[in-house]
Amino acid sequence: MLSIATGYRHRESGALTNVGTEGDVWSSSSAYAGSLLAGNLYFNSGNVDPLHNTLRAYGLSVRCVRN
Repeated sequence: MLSIATGYRHRESGALTNVGTEGDVWSSSSAYAGSLLAGNLYFNSGNVDPLHNTLRAYGLSVRCVRN
């Protein structure tokens, strides 16, 4: 599987950030009930975190997966 380091859109400035060095993709799951955080997959050149979470206000990529 090829993953592209798409970065993310910053919640305050709206600027694209870390394109080419960091990948962030939303999960279909929230971090936990009532949280402002949502689950996401995060990766960079030295790390993969499939259970990462971040504020929902950030603009992350969405990868559609069909079962």
